[in-house]
Amino acid sequence: MTKNRIIKNIYPLTIKITNLSIQQQLQQFLVTQLLNLDNSNVTNFLSNNNPISIYRLPNIDSIAYRCAIAFQLSSDSSLSPLTLAETIFNTLQQQPNPPEETFSLTFTLQLLDRGWLEFILCDRSLSIWLQSWQTFAYPRKRFILKSTSHDNLWPLEYTYARCCSFLRLGDKEGLIKLKKEIFQPYQWSLSKSQPIPWSSLGLNQFERSLISQMLLTVDRLENESNSNEIKLGLALCETFLTFERYCRIFGEISRGNLQLSQARLGLVAITQILLQGLWLSQREQPPRHKL
Repeated sequence: MTKNRIIKNIYPLTIKITNLSIQQQLQQFLVTQLLNLDNSNVTNFLSNNNPISIYRLPNIDSIAYRCAIAFQLSSDSSLSPLTLAETIFNTLQQQPNPPEETFSLTFTLQLLDRGWLEFILCDRSLSIWLQSWQTFAYPRKRFILKSTSHDNLWPLEYTYARCCSFLRLGDKEGLIKLKKEIFQPYQWSLSKSQPIPWSSLGLNQFERSLISQMLLTVDRLENESNSNEIKLGLALCETFLTFERYCRIFGEISRGNLQLSQARLGLVAITQILLQGLWLSQREQPPRHKL
């Protein structure tokens, strides 16, 4: 596979967080910026409510999204994708940064030689995205079709119960503080009075894999009307159980590095709320929090 050459890049490109889906935020950001272009093709494209094609690259070492907007626009233009991409790139270069007090994500934006635009999230912004879970709502939707097979959902209920068990133990040992003993549907379970030290995560391959799967799950829930919730849930279960196996939380870790234990419990809390929501997309009753 031929590697795309980087022609130009911008750092930092800062985008205000409006919800938990980074893919959706990038699409909304691009729509806003494209409105600044005096181009009839762009105007027609946006007026027809065409979705901007943007997708995650399959790499857990960095969170990167690639955008094909220049290729979409070139189908009705005499200009090449690269020329269109460069015009858009120059427009994005001029956008003002959000106020410092707002939740914002920082990207490196790259213009690639074939006309791709690539947004690469900086590691520090992963902590900000994780922190935003206590502020923004879970991407909840109403689903008409429900699963009739409990066997398909057993791994979700088992992994969900494991998450609940970890959180209760963390509360008992004073590492975190739960709002309530019962985990409310779609609600952040940890007390805001004890912030999670997200920056203490070492971001090893198992932590990164879990965060990457969380991002993928949220993006698909927000952006795909036909997303397969059971498939998303099973993938999240598998990734979490691997994380649990290799990323210790209690015992020597909590005694020697309290903040790392707290940050990993924060990842458990996000997994818990995601699995609960995925379960409720298929069943009327919440999953059991004890097995």
